Amino acid sequence: MTQPDKRALLAQGLAAGDDDAALHARLTAAGVSAAAAKYEVERLPKDPMAAELRRQTARMAKQRWLFANQQRLAFEADGGFVLGTLDAPAGDHFYRHYYDANRPAKLTRIVDHWPALTRWSLDHFASVAGDAVVEAQVERERDPDYELAKDDHRRLVRFAELIDWLRKDEASNDIYLTAYNSGTNAAALAPLWDDMAPIALLDGARTRDGFFWLGPKGTLTPWHHDLTNNLLVQVIGRKRVRLAPPWAFDRMKNSRHCFSGWGNAALPAGPGTADTPPVLETVLGPGEAVFLPVGWWHQVEALDLSASMSFTSFRRANAHVDDYASYGAL
Repeated sequence: MTQPDKRALLAQGLAAGDDDAALHARLTAAGVSAAAAKYEVERLPKDPMAAELRRQTARMAKQRWLFANQQRLAFEADGGFVLGTLDAPAGDHFYRHYYDANRPAKLTRIVDHWPALTRWSLDHFASVAGDAVVEAQVERERDPDYELAKDDHRRLVRFAELIDWLRKDEASNDIYLTAYNSGTNAAALAPLWDDMAPIALLDGARTRDGFFWLGPKGTLTPWHHDLTNNLLVQVIGRKRVRLAPPWAFDRMKNSRHCFSGWGNAALPAGPGTADTPPVLETVLGPGEAVFLPVGWWHQVEALDLSASMSFTSFRRANAHVDDYASYGAL
């Protein structure tokens, strides 16, 4: 009969915040004799690793208390926990009340001056860049970890061939031009940048920045958070965007790096439960945008053939990755 690993059980209990009585119960429930359990618990004060784990657990409990207060404040705010909509917002208002406050928002009438809103179509893409070779994420449906393993799914294709495939208008998550492919696509699709114009909320000196997204109905970016603030602008079709706040960290099941164990789950909009996070939801149509603050979890689903742009070129440094080190399993 395999003997229970007493040290592993103690570590699990200490990480869970067990007191001595709970630790004793945890050991005996796993098959450790009462006498042996008593001995192991009584020797813990002499173990510096156990003492440090208890201190770390106490710190985590304090952080959870702070997160719980942030939730209470969010729910008690005027109007409750909702995603605000800003119509043609002034820059000072946006930065003070949303960007600097790490608060998401839906934005309207910030790209009404873009020729892309009337020009962009599959025919237009084919006419201005059909001969270009672009990079796309492919064969995503065979891999449940397609976002974590993005490098394995990079392929070069003729833009015209991709456009012909998109003309079928079939729902699929198998192929998608994403921001991750922009190292190749920004040059290959440069003519499309002529269909855009500066956005007043962004850094006006960086007019050619931006990341192009194109895919069929059904493309799905699973739950994750970004390491920068992002502005997602919809040009063709609609996308459903779901968001969950950073203070719901425990319920987001952070599994590895910036990805959530919820994956592609369609978490319902609402206040959440003890096990599920509070979720905000909106649908972006052409010309609409959403501000995705750094650390906010989100999931994005294309409801139609979709073309979008995303931007990180705000009037702030927007540099949050230099001290980020949590790339491994959490």
